[in-house]
Order: sequence, then C-alpha cells, then structure tokens
Amino acid sequence: MSRTVVLIGAALAAAYTSPVAVPQTEDDVEREIRSLDARRLEAMTRGDVAAMDRILSNDLVYTHASGWRQTKAEFLASIRSGELKYHTFDMHSAHLRTYGGAVIVTGEASAKVNSKGHELDVSLLFLEAYAKQGGRWQLVAWQSTRPAP
Repeated sequence: MSRTVVLIGAALAAAYTSPVAVPQTEDDVEREIRSLDARRLEAMTRGDVAAMDRILSNDLVYTHASGWRQTKAEFLASIRSGELKYHTFDMHSAHLRTYGGAVIVTGEASAKVNSKGHELDVSLLFLEAYAKQGGRWQLVAWQSTRPAP
C-alpha cells in the first residue's frame, strides 16, 4: 500500500512540475508572428545581427526585390559589413494564413535602404514564410518585388 502511495505521489509531482505544451490558437499564432515580425524589422533597422540571428532560420532564403538572393549567413554578413543598411522598413499591410506548422504572410511594405552604396526608397509587395522549428517560429523565406506601375 505504501508503495502505491509513493508512486501516485511521484506521478502527481511530475504532473505539476513537467511543462505541458498548450496548443496555440490561430489568434495566438497571428499575435506571435506579428510581434516576431515587428522585432525582426526593428533589428534590421538597428543593424542588430544577434537579434536577427535568433529570428531567421538557418536555411533562410532571402530574395530582395532586385532579384538578389541571399542565405541567412550572407544576409547577416551584408548587414554586419554595412553593405546593406536599412534606414526604415514599414509594413503597410500584412495578411496571415496559418497552415499547421507554417505561416504565410503577404502584404505591402516600404523601405529606405542603402544597398551596395546606393540609397533606395522602395515600395514592395512581399511574401514571407515562417515555420515552427525547435519549438519556436523562425523566418524561412522572404520574397519581395516592386509593384507594377
């Protein structure tokens, strides 16, 4: 009998101390992605490579409106070196769609950026993809283009 009580007590203690994953609702996911995106844009304009490193997936594909495609390492290196300097980056609209462990965001944005020594003021249409990796959301793809005249 005492062995049973000890086992029940141990099971109850484990239940109260073990973290339990609570499923996220679509609203929770949307809030988290919007917050993550805001932190990413702030990090980009501040040149905070360490913050961006946590938000960007190791297998990121970042395609600029010019067609310049970069890996995560290349993108962070271009910001670190000053080859790419975001002065401002504003999203004017962002529509999110959740697909299980992935979120697709589409919208419009504008940016003021110095790219390879050229000052640019651009309007963009974008598509970005976030995926849940290692228990957290990370940006896995960015694709932008300039809107048709």
